[in-house]
Amino acid sequence: MKENFKVILTAFEEAGIEMGTVQFSITEYSLKTRLSFKFENFSEFLEFLQLHKSNDADKVADIHNIIVEQGINPESFFYVNFFKSKVTEL
Repeated sequence: MKENFKVILTAFEEAGIEMGTVQFSITEYSLKTRLSFKFENFSEFLEFLQLHKSNDADKVADIHNIIVEQGINPESFFYVNFFKSKVTEL
């Protein structure tokens, strides 16, 4: 595992976030929170999500489309701003 991935996972742990429940936004800039991280390109982000060797083409395509819709070149760097899923309780 890449060293910077360990930093992200440690930040998740400290924030009480589980990898399977985390939500994120992708931007060209950092939101300057402790859960905002730079990825060098789409491939690195897929590796972090453990989708780089996945057969889940739909999920990979969805993430690629999110990046492109933001006007970001998938081969360039971008920031992923993670946050906890919001659960509304009645």
